[in-house]
Amino acid sequence: MRLLPLLLTAALVPMAAPAQDTPPATGLSDLNAAVSELDDNPEDTSQEPAAAPAGQPPATGAPADPPETEPAEPPAAEPAAQPERPRLTPPAGPLTGAQRAELAAAGQRGQLLIALARAGIIGTQDMLSRVSDPEGAGIAGWIATPEGNGMRIIFYARGESGPVAVYRADILGTRVTSRDVFLGADRPALNPLEARMAAARDATDGLENQACGGQPFNVFVIPPASASAPVDVYQISPATQRDRFPLGGHFRSTVAADGTVGDTRSFAEGCTDLAAPAAPAGQARQPLDVAAPDDALPTEIHAFLSLWSGRPLRVAAGDPPREFLVAGEAITAANPPVGR
Repeated sequence: MRLLPLLLTAALVPMAAPAQDTPPATGLSDLNAAVSELDDNPEDTSQEPAAAPAGQPPATGAPADPPETEPAEPPAAEPAAQPERPRLTPPAGPLTGAQRAELAAAGQRGQLLIALARAGIIGTQDMLSRVSDPEGAGIAGWIATPEGNGMRIIFYARGESGPVAVYRADILGTRVTSRDVFLGADRPALNPLEARMAAARDATDGLENQACGGQPFNVFVIPPASASAPVDVYQISPATQRDRFPLGGHFRSTVAADGTVGDTRSFAEGCTDLAAPAAPAGQARQPLDVAAPDDALPTEIHAFLSLWSGRPLRVAAGDPPREFLVAGEAITAANPPVGR
């Protein structure tokens, strides 16, 4: 079982992938080499934070960070062809209240997926510097939940009476502000909501969904409304080449409180890449064209892809198609169409 750090393009802290002989664990795979910085001087999370929040236990000591190596450059490939622009229908009038609410929810969910990915990046690097043998520690996966203005990430193992924490950290921005490492026999059990998330993640492991690109899925678990509420689990195909992002190979499964997997939604068909080359110096990043005839409206995956690629998307959704602009979490109908 392997665990590699998530590396996202645009708006996420850049990190080098660990050397291939880093002890493996489970749950993350490489999304793409990060190319943009949150900070001109990214903090080294292997160092102890300056001050932990009030009431938090002191940070646990740890060995030095494992050595890092630069990932090998993939072989050169021809840029992926952009999909042909569909013929658009005239504007169909203003969106209904229900449609506006659906687009707002899709944008918020896409932003949450990116926040979970960011927590995965930062938490994985910090965890690997504190847990020298993740597989030996029994780490089976990770979950993250919003905590105030930040995120809390937990890497858990399977205990006799349920999942238990091995590594737990609070993350604010790009910095780990506090952490606890539990490597002995006395490991705290996850609370009921966290245990539901871990169980939902484990339930999707046996699904027959296939990731594009031959790499394992990145798995993001959405915190449920309550400990007994259904849990949405996203399986996201990783990028395998710089500046190319998979449009297909993404799935959302809803897991009930009894652990059964209900509806599974596939986003887009096939393994088409969205090519997002860097804009020339001094020029604005132009929207990327995406055809989504099977979606009446843009989805959370379109919002996620916009945030991941750092580019707005011009989505032609529905049949006949109507044009929408997806700029991160903001999704609006193009009326008149974008770029006309």
